[in-house]
Amino acid sequence: MNYILFSIMTVATFSAILVPSFALTSEPIHFEVKNPNGPETYDVIYTMNGGTVKDITVDTQNLVLLINVETTEDGALTITLPRNLIDAKMGDQDDQFFVLADGELIDFEESKTDTDRTLKIPFTYGIETIDISGTQIVPEFGSLSTIILIIGITSVIAVGLMTRIKF
Repeated sequence: MNYILFSIMTVATFSAILVPSFALTSEPIHFEVKNPNGPETYDVIYTMNGGTVKDITVDTQNLVLLINVETTEDGALTITLPRNLIDAKMGDQDDQFFVLADGELIDFEESKTDTDRTLKIPFTYGIETIDISGTQIVPEFGSLSTIILIIGITSVIAVGLMTRIKF
């Protein structure tokens, strides 16, 4: 009887001590974020403890990256954002992102490289959205719009030259 009780206590102790420490580490996950105005996608890498990321979308009008999450406990989201997806700049200098969890401004840690910015965002159990607001986000117009613009300008110049209209 004491052996069974000892076994149960041992399993319970290891479960209480070891499982939470394993739960804190997770493999990086790659999430493809689609440009809503073009065919481009952007690779966003993240790890999350205390929940899961359900979706990441771009709001080009408000310059916000919208992250829908499902939390299971207090935790943190560490997310690497390519600068060509979203960035925060004041002139040519890096500026600070604004990060909101369910509409409340929260503090975060950040590291930077020339190509991306990594944010470690703590959150509390029960939140459903994390919004990252920058000063620039994916190009509003895709590459097709640029081609159409070039064709339009070239056409105006060609017609002007053929009809001898002076500009």
